[in-house]
Amino acid sequence: MKICLITKQKFYFHKSSLIASRLLWYGEDSILGFRFEEIEKMVLIGFNSEEKFDGYFFKKGLLNEIFIIGPKFREERRYILDRLINIFLTLKEIWKNRNILKDIDLVFASFFEYVVFEFLLLKLICKKAKFIVYVIGDYPEWNYRKKKNILFKWFLLIAQKISQKMADENWILSEYLMKKYKDKKSILVRTSTVSLKDIKSRKILNKEKISLIFVGRLEKEKNPDLPVLITAKLKEKGHNVYLNLVGDGNLRSEIEKIVNDLKLNEITKIFGWIREKDVLLEIIRNSDIFLFTSRPGEGLGLVIVEAMSQGLPVIATRCGGPEEIIENGINGYLIEYTNEKGIIDRFVEKIEYLIQNPEIYEKISKNNIEKAKEWTMEKFFKIQRERILKLLGKA
Repeated sequence: MKICLITKQKFYFHKSSLIASRLLWYGEDSILGFRFEEIEKMVLIGFNSEEKFDGYFFKKGLLNEIFIIGPKFREERRYILDRLINIFLTLKEIWKNRNILKDIDLVFASFFEYVVFEFLLLKLICKKAKFIVYVIGDYPEWNYRKKKNILFKWFLLIAQKISQKMADENWILSEYLMKKYKDKKSILVRTSTVSLKDIKSRKILNKEKISLIFVGRLEKEKNPDLPVLITAKLKEKGHNVYLNLVGDGNLRSEIEKIVNDLKLNEITKIFGWIREKDVLLEIIRNSDIFLFTSRPGEGLGLVIVEAMSQGLPVIATRCGGPEEIIENGINGYLIEYTNEKGIIDRFVEKIEYLIQNPEIYEKISKNNIEKAKEWTMEKFFKIQRERILKLLGKA
């Protein structure tokens, strides 16, 4: 099979090595349920890097043919103009490499604003290919909240709708997103970052020393300041509490300042971005309670499954997708998204409840281990593979 994957990732490719800024659809040795050695050709449309960088490493030996198509990434300081320039440069590279693309069987893309333009051009080039667009987040809504530009939001909504119209099949990650973006070609297709081998046994709480953890991009939509403020409130109430922050983003310096101003340096550790999944899961495993503080519009929150796989109770805001994984009081708690003070108070209340009731903590931990077994890569990659083979008429 010959696959074209559209992404906004950065790639370094030279002789025997491929480095990507993120995992290729979460698989270390496979993509969309297909092992690399099964793929005759793979074309990655993204951004070329001339220098090695700290990313995910894939051995070229696992692949038959691989091609990187795309320009050098132009920093998008001017929110719309620089994106348009990147889109134009990417389309130019696609057209220049049209001979590489013309025999592709499958074009796959998770939605972002470039996709509609790339689909339009690839429809002309890849005559026999089937197209899949994957809606994995509420991209129009979150981008609107960043810049409060209603015209850009409508552009993204229209672009997503056109991409879905051009696709042969539309995958949608969660029921929350299905309600907003479902059409006649849409089906619910889950994904996961957790393998069966990653799932550990349940945890026992040491209530004398509580370690909280937040994992996510340090961006406005994730509310990365809330875990810090929750930790400060618990400390103020006399609890021996620690906080692990895993992630990076535009708000990192702001978060570091909040930690410093609240004098939480000795009990807060900011890890930054962690590439190795085993290292991330170990940090989660060595924590006690997982905090998920996103604003409404969250597609699903796959990191919740990672936390559950390590037996951690999850306390999350009601922000869309998490409600599909968390059963309130069974394997975690859901907090109504109100004002900042209200959210902080509710998180503190649930954390204190777990501290005071270690038997409830252990029960939730056990339930989460069982829940994680329902959300594994093996299960969802099998479904993705079957969907693709059926679409290509090879099932």
